[in-house]
Order: sequence, then structure tokens, then C-alpha cells
Amino acid sequence: MNSIINTFFKHLVLSMIIISFHFIAFAQSSKKPTVVFITGGDEYQSRERMKPFAKTLEKDYGFEVIYIEDEAPGADMDPDNDPKPTVLKNAEKIRDADLMVVFMRFRNWESKSLANFMSHFESGKPAVAIRTTTHAFWKDRTFAPKYFGGHYKTHYTERIVCQVNPVHAEHPMVRGVERKWGDGEGPYVSTPLTEGATPVVFSYGHWRDHDESPGIGSDSYDSPNYPVAWAFNDEGARRAVITLGSYRSGDLKADYFKNLFYNSVFWSLGYEIPINGVLSEGKAFKMVKEAVPYQPEKVDIPEVPKYKIEEDWEVLFDGKDLSKWKHYDVTIAPTSVPLDYRAKSEGPIDYVLAPARWEVKEGTTVARPGFGDIITKEYYSNYKLRFDYFIPEYPEWVTGEWRGNSGVFINGSWEISILDSYGQEASDRSNGAIYRDKAPDFEASKPAGQWQTMEIEFMNGLVTVLLNGVKIHDQVKVGRPTFFGFPAAQSFAEISFDSDMGVVSTGPIRLQGENSEVRFANVAIMRLYNDDDDED
Repeated sequence: MNSIINTFFKHLVLSMIIISFHFIAFAQSSKKPTVVFITGGDEYQSRERMKPFAKTLEKDYGFEVIYIEDEAPGADMDPDNDPKPTVLKNAEKIRDADLMVVFMRFRNWESKSLANFMSHFESGKPAVAIRTTTHAFWKDRTFAPKYFGGHYKTHYTERIVCQVNPVHAEHPMVRGVERKWGDGEGPYVSTPLTEGATPVVFSYGHWRDHDESPGIGSDSYDSPNYPVAWAFNDEGARRAVITLGSYRSGDLKADYFKNLFYNSVFWSLGYEIPINGVLSEGKAFKMVKEAVPYQPEKVDIPEVPKYKIEEDWEVLFDGKDLSKWKHYDVTIAPTSVPLDYRAKSEGPIDYVLAPARWEVKEGTTVARPGFGDIITKEYYSNYKLRFDYFIPEYPEWVTGEWRGNSGVFINGSWEISILDSYGQEASDRSNGAIYRDKAPDFEASKPAGQWQTMEIEFMNGLVTVLLNGVKIHDQVKVGRPTFFGFPAAQSFAEISFDSDMGVVSTGPIRLQGENSEVRFANVAIMRLYNDDDDED
């Protein structure tokens, strides 16, 4: 009898434990998140402009909302770039938040306020950054690269054209977001991205009056490609960055911004994002934890072409490592973009000394848009250069210079274009063009999805190019350096400029990581010499 009673009570206790466990799990799953908004800065009126987003999260989705306004007037416009430290009121409430949304510009807080703010990041919590948060502080230049995975180097050009990154077109942040759009203000120079970042929206800027935008899909660009939205994995903590968000251009009211914002909020908290985005379901959207984290679709590529090194040729990339290359981007010397020295971000590594940051996969090196270019450590004068390259296939909505855009810069200065322009009339921007200078004599491109071969001869300022065995340029004299090539007027120790010939006499080979994951293989060089050169 006692054994029966003991067995009964054991089962009863076990049942109560199971019920309690399920109750706790249910309570935890049904608990609505707490979000803290941190706003501050007069330039973009963030204190007022984020209130509708906070209200929607509270009213439509049941969030507990803490709204903190940094009321320090004029702090972001201080003429000395060094305003007196101020107190962020209610900063202690930040510690109660599950998620932070931050839109602020050039702040300077006293130590206790700053400690409360930084506690959110140091504890590994998710956050969403809007626009000027990439230059949130006057003095701390490392904040955005470290905790949000991107930089602020300057605000460059007046207008912008944006496109979802086709490689990550199914990323939760961009579900339901238009594939392309035009915006009213130029992009921030956000490169180079930090390891752990995934660019989901790219942009080009141009210098046009606001009523003279060249429109969606135009090739009239006046800037390199920059990410304007990206995801960042900070040691497991999800962060989302959207550097759009100007009330002057009206994009805070645009569907593309709203979709990006609400998708980012729920993705950063680990919730499943509907295929057409959070807003597609309106108030009926249910917060369900993500079952399987997003992974990009794997792309199969054909086998790398066989190549046997010939006499007098040197291998620059053998499919195994990038030991002969290093990092370069347009924000380091010899920079071709004027930088905003009030807030030029830094770190988390010294990019001037950084090794090449491209990936090596399946015997190829893969361009990483948003992470910079690669240049050879050694500098060359006259030479023959050969390489194989692979342009991935893209959907039809990817057009013009968004399709397979990369390039190789002779001596770092003159770009021979790489682009998916198969079947199109040759232009000064198509595959094999001397970019924005001379169209190929023949259209010799192969379709995307096939390996192609380019051979370049550079001798005393004359360029000859063979594309897939067809001579497309023959002894063409180069002139001014290409758009965003190494500027001749910059002092770069290894480069000299002959103003009469218009030729940079020595420089690196530069492979461009523009907006597409173009692959390179079998990169080799043979030095050429004039009769009176000393070959030693």
C-alpha cells in the first residue's frame, strides 16, 4: 500500500514539474519584448521622427516601449566638435530593454550615462541603428565599427539609387522590400564593413539636383558602391543598420524604409519574418521564434580552368592563399573620396596594414562587396597580366552596372571593366572597357555563369587587352586615371606621376570588390622591360 502511495506521489510531483515547466515556457514565449528608443540630434530631428515607429511597436505589436530623448540642444552641431558632456535622462532604464533602437548624431555624455548605454552592447543584446548612429559620438570613433559592423567616413554626393543585394535577396531584413528605388540624399561612405557584417542593400550616389535624378537603373553614378543597410553578427548578438532615414527626402515615410525597419526589429529579436515582410501581415503578424536561421543559397560554379604557368611568369594567386595581396579601399591612402574628419570612424583593425580580406573558395578568390578591394603588395611598371574570372548569374531585375560589376586597375589607376554585358552593344562601361574612357573594339564577352579569360599588356602607358582570346584594345594610350582610380596628385611613396605622358610609372594590381561576388583564378604576371631597363 505504501509503495502504491509513494508511486502516486512521485507521478504527481513529476506531473506538476512538467506542467510548471510548460507554464513557464508559455509565459516566456508570450512575454512581449521591451524596446528602448535612444534619440538625439538636431540635424535629422530624430527625437520627433522616431515617435511614430515607437507608437506602432507599442499599439500594433504590444511592445513595452521606453522612449529616451537626449535633449542636449545643438550638441551635434557644436562648432568646436567638443560639446560639454551632458546627462542622458532615464539612461538607467536602458538596462531593462530587450532591444535598442538608436538614432542619434554626435553626442557627448557624462560617464554614468555612457555606461548605462554601453551596458546594452556589452551584455550582447540586439539593436537597430538608424542613419547617423554610424557617427553617434564626437570622441568615440570605434563605436559603430565595433558594435554595428560598419563605418562612417563621410556623406558623399547628393542623390542615391539603391538596390537589394541579389546574393541576399531573401534575407529577413529585405523581405517585402522593393528591389530598387531612388532616394533623396546621397549615401554615407560605410566601407569597409567589419567581419560578421552582411550587406543587404547597396547604393550608388550621384551629383544631381534633386529634381534631375537620372532615375532607377541609370548608370550615371558619381561614387563607388556603398552598403546602406546591413546585418551584423556581434558574437551572436544580432544588429541591424539602416543608414537611410532622412526626413528631408521623405524616406522615413517610404514603404522601403518601413519594411526595412520593422523587419530589422523582429529579425534582430530572433522572430520569423514572413516571406513578404512583417508589414504584409499588418496587425495579424504573429511573433514566432525563428525555426532555422537564414542562410544564403549556395551557388555551384563550373570547375576552375586549368592553367600551367609559363617561363618568366609569376603567380599572384594560385587558388590557395592571398599572401601576395593586401587590403585597399577608397577611404585609405591614396584616397579618392574626401573624408569627414569630424567623425571619420576607426577600427576595429588597422586597414592600412590589413591583409587581403577576400575569401578563398574552391580554388578562387571571391570579391566581397562592402569589404574593400585587394591590391598586390608589390608594385609594377610594365607587364603582362592574365587571369580567369567568373561572373555569377543574376535575376532579371538586376540591370546595368549592378550586374557582375568588378574590375582590374592597372597600376591602381586605370580600370579595365568587368561586367555582365553579354549580348549588348559595346560601350565605355561594358565588359573589357577602359572604364568611362574607351569601349572595346569588339564585344567578346561570354554569358554570366561561364569562366572568362582576360590578358592585359601595359607598356609605357599603352594598353592592349585580349578578352577570351579576342583583341579588344590595341596599344591604347591611357590618359587621366579612371574614376576613383589612384589619384595621380596624391603622394603614395611607391607611385610617381609623369605629367607629360599621363602615366603612373609604377603601382599595384588592384582587383575591385564593387557590387558583385565575382571570382578570380589563375592570376599571373610577367614583367616587361625597355631595352635600357636594368632587369636586376
